[in-house]
Amino acid sequence: MENAKEKILKEIIRSQGNMTFDNMAYSTGLSFIELSSMIGLLYKEKRIGLYAIPIIEKDCRYKTRAEELFGRFMNLLSEHFTQERKVIFYASELCVTPKYLATTIKQASGKTPTAWINEMVFMEMERELRYSQLSIKEIAYELHFPNTSFFGKFFKARSGMSPLRYRQLFVENRNEIHTQAIVQNKIVEAETTAKDFADFGFDKQVKAVRVRFR
Repeated sequence: MENAKEKILKEIIRSQGNMTFDNMAYSTGLSFIELSSMIGLLYKEKRIGLYAIPIIEKDCRYKTRAEELFGRFMNLLSEHFTQERKVIFYASELCVTPKYLATTIKQASGKTPTAWINEMVFMEMERELRYSQLSIKEIAYELHFPNTSFFGKFFKARSGMSPLRYRQLFVENRNEIHTQAIVQNKIVEAETTAKDFADFGFDKQVKAVRVRFR
């Protein structure tokens, strides 16, 4: 189990957290069920974070014009959100007015184009802060913020903390979970050893082992 977890973590680090489920299965050699289980455990242990990018799949049912425009908008957004954060850019690319785009996207999804743009940018910020080795200044540059001050204000307004503090907490929590897992494994090993001693009648040694690890 631990080997499978380590494989997944290595691939996440290698890809900087940007990998599809199918690619992860191929690179780790794990089956669908194994990979699903391991990802679930890692998420529960708070060693990884998960985020979703909406994908509009082709289907045969009738789509309203609003749904069709929303799908085209989300596809466009997934390609350009790191560089373009103005509604007018997406409206121009989709050959509609900004007002029409805002009204239609709100009708189809319950959110405005600006809300979708900001949400996508924020998720990318979280991903970079969690899994990349880039400095905050480099992440701000990569996401086309004018400076780290604007980057920090944007992030804090949505998370309640600075990017640096967010990264520190993530690292601390990851290390804490990892340490707890190591300690827990030692306790289990100690209890197993203690049981072995008990089978041979060495009661005093059993108590010593348990006290040492607890």
